[in-house]
Amino acid sequence: THTKDQPISKPSKASKMSAIIVPGNGCDGDVRSANWYGWLHDRLVKDGKFESVVLRTMPDPHRARRSIWLPFLLDTLGADSDCVMIGHSSGAVAAMRLLEDHPLHGAVLISACHTDLGEPSEAQSGYYPPR
Repeated sequence: THTKDQPISKPSKASKMSAIIVPGNGCDGDVRSANWYGWLHDRLVKDGKFESVVLRTMPDPHRARRSIWLPFLLDTLGADSDCVMIGHSSGAVAAMRLLEDHPLHGAVLISACHTDLGEPSEAQSGYYPPR
């Protein structure tokens, strides 16, 4: 069964591959109801191609700090070389930064950016080099 904060699913007839859906910043409530995250989670579970499909509310959801998100992806969600990470917005940037030092099987980046876009709230995340 799924809890609201930890919908991890393990369908039968699956490979050893896992999928981790990483939302953008600002998702501090029911992450399944935000954007398309719940729909994608359910679709990937139904397709049965992954041993597990992970969708969790991220810690520090408004600032999305690198120093908090990357360890959470690795240590809590189990991101590794048998994982496909699907990142949206700040989640896509987190996936790119994770890939700098850690192999993943694959990454799908949705609405990623390579600068803080001049937004102070994005700059404090720690993902972008200082100007």
